[in-house]
Amino acid sequence: MPDSSARDRGVLTNADRAYLRGDRTYGSVQAERNARARIRQRTLDALLDFETLVEGLEDRDLDLVFASSLADRDGTEAFDALVSTVAFLYRGVDRTDLDFETVLREGVNLAEAADDRAATVSLDVTNHDLDVDHLTGKLEAGESLSLTEIAYLYESTEVARDELATYFDDDAGELDDGRVQSKVTDY
Repeated sequence: MPDSSARDRGVLTNADRAYLRGDRTYGSVQAERNARARIRQRTLDALLDFETLVEGLEDRDLDLVFASSLADRDGTEAFDALVSTVAFLYRGVDRTDLDFETVLREGVNLAEAADDRAATVSLDVTNHDLDVDHLTGKLEAGESLSLTEIAYLYESTEVARDELATYFDDDAGELDDGRVQSKVTDY
C-alpha cells in the first residue's frame, strides 16, 4: 500500500488511516470508540456528498481528478483505489435492503444521462469459497485467476511463494513481498 501519510485529509485523516491499518492505537477504550464514531460519521457524510458531486462537479473537474491526477499515479495505486471504492460500495449496499445490481444500473444510467444516453446494465455474481487446492488446480489447468484469488494464494501459508511464482513467471523467479497486483497485472 502506498504511503498515505503524505496525502491531505480526505474522508480519513492521517491518524484515521494509521488506526485502520493497525499502525496506531488509542490510550483508552473510549478514545477508540470516539475515533470509530468520527470515522463512521465522516463516511456517511461523504456518501451523502456524492449526490452533490454528481450534480455539481463540472466535467473539467472530473477530468482533472480522473484523467489527470489519478492517471498520473502509479498504475496499481490508481487501479486499487477504484477497485477498493467499488468493493466498499458493494459491501455497504449488501448491508442495506437495496440490491447492488439495481444500485449499479441506476448509477451507470445517472452518469450516462449527463451525455444524453441510457445504458443496459447487467451483473452476474457467482460466489465460491476461496480454497488453495481449488485455486492451484485452476492454475495447473491453465485457467486464469482474479487478482483477489491470486492475493489469497500469495497470503496463504499452504503454498510457497516460489511455487506460486512458477505459475506467473516463465523464469520461475521469486515473488517478493511487494504488492501482488503489480506482479500479475495481466491476469
